Amino acid sequence: MASQPFARLRSSHGGILYGGDYNPEQWPQSVWKEDMRLFKEAHINEVTLNVFSWALLQPSEDTYDFSMLDRIVDLCKENGLKIVMATGTGAMPPWLTKAHPDVNRVGYNGEHFRHSGRENFCATSPTFLTLAPRLAGKLAEHYVQRGDAGKPDSPIVAWHVSNEYSGFCWCDRCAAQFREWLKARYGTIEKLDEAWNANMWSHTYHSFDEIDTPSGLGDGMPTPNQYVTGHAVLGGYSLDYRRFYGQQVLHEYELEKAAIRRADPTALVTTNMMGTFNDYDYLDWRTDHAGAGTGVDFVSWDSYPGLGEDAAAIDLRHDLMRGVGTQKPWMLMEQAPSNQNWMPYCYVKRPGQMEELSWQAVAHGADAVQFFQMRQARSGCEKFHSGIISIDGTDQSRTFKECAALGGKLEKLSADILATVPQAGQVALIFDWNSWWGLQFSVGPTSALDYVHEMQRWYRELHRRNIAVDVVSATDDLSQYRAVIAPCLYMFTDAMTANLRSYVSGGGRLLLTPMSALADQNDELFVGQTPVPLRKEVGVWVEETDSLAPSTPVPLVFASHAPVTNTGTASQPNGNMLFNIVHADPRTQVLATYGSQFYKGTPALTFAASEKDESGRTDLAAGIGGIMYCATMPDEAGTRDVIDCLLAGRHVREVESDPLVEITRRTAADPSGHDLVFVINTAEGARTAVAPESGVDLLTGQRVSQGQELELASFGTVIISVQ
Repeated sequence: MASQPFARLRSSHGGILYGGDYNPEQWPQSVWKEDMRLFKEAHINEVTLNVFSWALLQPSEDTYDFSMLDRIVDLCKENGLKIVMATGTGAMPPWLTKAHPDVNRVGYNGEHFRHSGRENFCATSPTFLTLAPRLAGKLAEHYVQRGDAGKPDSPIVAWHVSNEYSGFCWCDRCAAQFREWLKARYGTIEKLDEAWNANMWSHTYHSFDEIDTPSGLGDGMPTPNQYVTGHAVLGGYSLDYRRFYGQQVLHEYELEKAAIRRADPTALVTTNMMGTFNDYDYLDWRTDHAGAGTGVDFVSWDSYPGLGEDAAAIDLRHDLMRGVGTQKPWMLMEQAPSNQNWMPYCYVKRPGQMEELSWQAVAHGADAVQFFQMRQARSGCEKFHSGIISIDGTDQSRTFKECAALGGKLEKLSADILATVPQAGQVALIFDWNSWWGLQFSVGPTSALDYVHEMQRWYRELHRRNIAVDVVSATDDLSQYRAVIAPCLYMFTDAMTANLRSYVSGGGRLLLTPMSALADQNDELFVGQTPVPLRKEVGVWVEETDSLAPSTPVPLVFASHAPVTNTGTASQPNGNMLFNIVHADPRTQVLATYGSQFYKGTPALTFAASEKDESGRTDLAAGIGGIMYCATMPDEAGTRDVIDCLLAGRHVREVESDPLVEITRRTAADPSGHDLVFVINTAEGARTAVAPESGVDLLTGQRVSQGQELELASFGTVIISVQ
């Protein structure tokens, strides 16, 4: 059944929340009533308030003034709008940064920041850790006392802490608290030196007091960008600082959440995440979704596709965020109605594209659709970012008309959509922030390696086949999956090793790639035959790793017994970038070899079975479990062939379609309900698709028969209620 938080959100309104960031404080009050009229016309039923209003709410340290926000809340209530109330702590007021310099960050290259921008607080600042939660608590107390929060019928349905947490601080206070964190983690300086292998380059520490932050002025290696961390001298050192600071940011969020909960024990609290975002490990922000514990009560995230990004890149982020929320429904907190001005190319969404992207999100688990922003700003750095209400202030813009049309459809289909939940994946893709950081901090083996691109390499082929994918952590329960892919799972813990070993011994099929199982959580390479943690199970060992320019592919030659389906019809499969030179055990099946270089004829793709079928077969087509090792980064044709091998005999449901047509399912939450199948044209230009099942298209009311050819307009969608 649906998760408890979204069950409560939907019971408070009876439908999908549709709206987003509303900043009336940036406009004269004469505009507000017109906004309400336009919201009704656009079927808007929710607004997110107060995201950046700290300076208005608290004009000085000892003075709070909620009068303007009260007027806004009252106007929203009068017009039947539900509210997601932000705490306003995402941007600090000038008086705070002037009176208490400890709230300001020190940059990676040593710059002392002044008042500026947003999301720039130091997460160890005692002033910030006092005043931000105090404001959150006073807001919650105020609106509970007014009856606007804390009751089943209250207009405030959820709380939104801060906004898009990001970045780091490298100040002396952070360094001092980092030292205390290290003492708690390692106990003694000798154990820290051992963990970091600190004898390299005379980095042996004899006291915790000798340790500073690994900034660009120290062991972080300088970069031209003050906001970006570089490679690391000691990987464990930089990794630990990344973990430490992420925990401080999470602690700040939890202080605000606790302050809200003291006033309203039933409050639903979240913050907006950003998909494949590097700074913090979002898996640390998970909660049990039962109202207790830390972290977010439900996942919300901001989706801003770049120019030219394909549907698979977007959906990977959707599924990653769903995975952070343990596969529960989530909130699309922000998307642009049209152009998003902060990207290099401020492209305008094509006719129908905004609606198509919204349906993509819903298909992958979004139970709320929201935008930044409701009304386009008239000045400031966001003035060229689109709003549902454009700068013309009317209902005549294409953006407004499209948003109003989508609002009407969501209003009509809310009951059908909310009676379903995201489909459980057949294949799991393991995403691991620590491995991402470890590879990022490493010097070598190639500057071309991009962790997220490697995730996309495998996700894109599954997406092309319309296979349901869950993005998971390496310690999640994997038993339900027909296959698991672990791209560049660089760092292993004992718990990860035990979990993967259990999955494979229980009949699961696992795919590993180069840069997998190389190091522990301190970035120290395992000593022995790589991949050391799973050496016995994987059935190969890596002697060397060659690195070639992306312009120098190496052909892959698949064996006649390899269960590939594209032989003779697809382009030549190749490997790229990294090439493990491996030795296979006698029991290991070699499925493909390299076709050139001095390692020509050596294994490039192998399979080591963990079991036999009833007749004693150990080949892939028998569907048996084991570990497949892909020793290179295959190109598109090569990836297709590797996935053929991985899924052979595993009874994974695939649905053929035009590569630009996505077919995704949401399953009925109740056995008596109906599944929904989304058939989405993800690109410009009309396309056709074959209906995978029979039912009724909810958008037109027309019956659809399995096998029927569907005409999809540019960015068009068909939603089949399966009968």
